[in-house]
Amino acid sequence: MRAALVALTLVVAACGGAEGSTIDPFVAEGRDVYVRLCSACHGSGGAGGVGPGFSGVLETFPACAAQVRWITLGSAGWRDEVGPTYGEPDKEVRGGMPGFGDSLTPDQIEAVATFVRVRYGGTEGPTTVADCAGG
Repeated sequence: MRAALVALTLVVAACGGAEGSTIDPFVAEGRDVYVRLCSACHGSGGAGGVGPGFSGVLETFPACAAQVRWITLGSAGWRDEVGPTYGEPDKEVRGGMPGFGDSLTPDQIEAVATFVRVRYGGTEGPTTVADCAGG
């Protein structure tokens, strides 16, 4: 499924976009997951609330793979498997970010990371889809 979405994204990007198309399907899937599961803590506009905002998401997670792992493990899982700090520059793991590895598929986790990076980090959709969905 992920490979098909990446291929579709690259075809649409190469063709200059489809008539009336405004959002990549992989990014749209990530948006839907974000609205359903993430916005209650991180805010509907990504500015934060109970959880932090995403204005510095690309500085915190320069590589999408690290962000995907963070979403998968959550705070407690990260602390147990990786250590007491995360991201750049080594932020202390605090709070109660749940791990979504048991409730979301790897594709959904990659999609929500892609959405956050595109929407709140300002990255380019096709490049970010290829980076986040590449694994």
